[in-house]
Amino acid sequence: MVLLDSNIFIVDRFFPRDSLYPQNKAFLEKLGLIDAAVSSFTLLEICGVASFRLSADELDEWLFGFDAMYPAYVLDVYGLTGNDCGTWWTTFVEVVAANIAKKMTFGDAVLLREAESYRAEAIVTWNTKDFARRTQLPVLTPTGYLRQH
Repeated sequence: MVLLDSNIFIVDRFFPRDSLYPQNKAFLEKLGLIDAAVSSFTLLEICGVASFRLSADELDEWLFGFDAMYPAYVLDVYGLTGNDCGTWWTTFVEVVAANIAKKMTFGDAVLLREAESYRAEAIVTWNTKDFARRTQLPVLTPTGYLRQH
């Protein structure tokens, strides 16, 4: 399973003139052949960015029907099921804070937590520099991922 960053979907939906758009589109066209996922946190981040350009109904489609729009599954928050919320929250904050201490944004720190917790094969993002030297996981652009697979 590879964990996908929000920018792949934002480029697809809102930036068709971006220089990365053709490569991004080529990656998304092969997404059905990849064991791909987004974390619940990433989906909320996507919806937050999209909220400036989508109606409330369109946002609901993204939030509650994302897997119908893109062939990627949405992961439940790692470790939340079956744990008491206080214990989960303490552990979550500790791991995310440790990632933030690596000079990461909150969103990237959470994505890294989910990817490492789920033992993802790789993180796929256009912003590889945001994860470089901060994880043992391979961090690849969509084009780089397709070249390797």
